[in-house]
Amino acid sequence: MVDSLKNEKKEYKELFLKYRQEDKVLALYITTTLDCQLDCPYCFEGNNKTKEYMTKEDADKIKTWTTHYLNKNFCDKIRVIFYGGEPLLNKKLIRYILPKLKNIADEKKLSFETGILTNGEFFDLEIGKFLKKYNLNKIQITLDGPENCHNARRHRKKSKKGTFQKIINNIFCLIENDIIEKIDIRINFDKQNISFIPELFDLFVDNKIEKRISLSFGIITPTIYINTKNYFEENTLGQTINAEKYLWLCSEAKKRGFSIPKEFLSGPWCATRKIHSAVILPRGNIVKCISLVGRNDFIFGNINNCDNLEDEQFTNFEYISNCLEQNCPLVPICGGGCRFEAYLSKGDFSKPHCQRKMVETINKGLVLLNYK
Repeated sequence: MVDSLKNEKKEYKELFLKYRQEDKVLALYITTTLDCQLDCPYCFEGNNKTKEYMTKEDADKIKTWTTHYLNKNFCDKIRVIFYGGEPLLNKKLIRYILPKLKNIADEKKLSFETGILTNGEFFDLEIGKFLKKYNLNKIQITLDGPENCHNARRHRKKSKKGTFQKIINNIFCLIENDIIEKIDIRINFDKQNISFIPELFDLFVDNKIEKRISLSFGIITPTIYINTKNYFEENTLGQTINAEKYLWLCSEAKKRGFSIPKEFLSGPWCATRKIHSAVILPRGNIVKCISLVGRNDFIFGNINNCDNLEDEQFTNFEYISNCLEQNCPLVPICGGGCRFEAYLSKGDFSKPHCQRKMVETINKGLVLLNYK
C-alpha cells in the first residue's frame, strides 16, 4: 500500500538519481580485441570488426589510469568484464592485465570480481582456472540452439565450420571442474531458430547439468549496420510475437527443471546510466555502451586524458520524466528503455524507447510462470 499523498513520480526520479550517485562500483568492460572468429548475421558490430588488439602497452596505461581514477573518485569495488569482439582471442592480454588490476584493488582494500562475455569456443580449462583465481562470478556464453541450428548461425567466418561441439565440450569441462557455480547461457532468438531451442534444453537435461545453467533469452533487434538490414527484415518477430515466444521459451525451460527469470528488465540500469563505468577499447579509447563497440563516432574519451567517465550523450534523464508523465506503471522495470535502441529508433540517446506492450506482457507471464 502507498500513501495517497505521496508523490511517487517525484520519489522515483529522486531514488534513481540517488542510486546512481551511491553506486560505487568501478565497472571496466575491457575490450581485448575488436576481432572475432565468427560470422553471426545479427551481430551489432556488423562488418566493423577489425584486427585491432589491445596490447601490453595499452594494459599498462589502463593500470595507471585506474589508479589515477580511484585517487580522484571513491569506489568500493572494481568489476572487470572482458568483452570483444571475442575476448579470448587475446588471452595473453587477459593474463597480463588481470593481476595488475587485482593488485590495485588489494592495495586500496577494494572488493574485486571478474566476468567475461564470450562465444565460448576458446574457453578451455586453463583459462577457466586462471580467471577463477580472480573472483570469477560471471561467464556468459552464447548458444543459439542445438548443433545444426547453432552452426547455421554462429560459424567460423572463412571456413564456415560449426562451433557448437567445441563450445559444449568447454561448458561441460568448466562445470565438471567447478570453475563457477552457474554458467549463463545466452540464447538469441528470431524466426530462424525459435522452434529448435528446446532441443538445447534437452541436451543439458540429458547431461544432468540443468541446475548449473542460467538461461537468458535475447530478443534479436536491428542494429546500426545497413549490411544486416535484409536479415532483420526477414527474421525479426515484432513486439507481440517476441513476448509470446519469450514466455514460451520460459515455459519450456521450466518444464525441464531450469530456473527462469523472475522479471524482464528492458533497460532501467546499465553501464550508460552508471557514473563509474567505461567500455575501454584498444588504444585506450572509451565508449559508454557495449553496443557501441566498433563505432569510432561514439568515442567520448581516452584513458590518456580522461578523469570523468560521464558521457554527456547519456546524462540527460528527461526521458524518464516523459515516461512518468504518461503514468506508465512500468517505469521501474523499464526506466525509459534501452539507450542504444532509443538511438536506433529515434536517432537520440536521450529519447524514450517504449516497449510497453512487450514488457508488460512478458512480466505478467513471468509472474504466472513463477508463482501460480
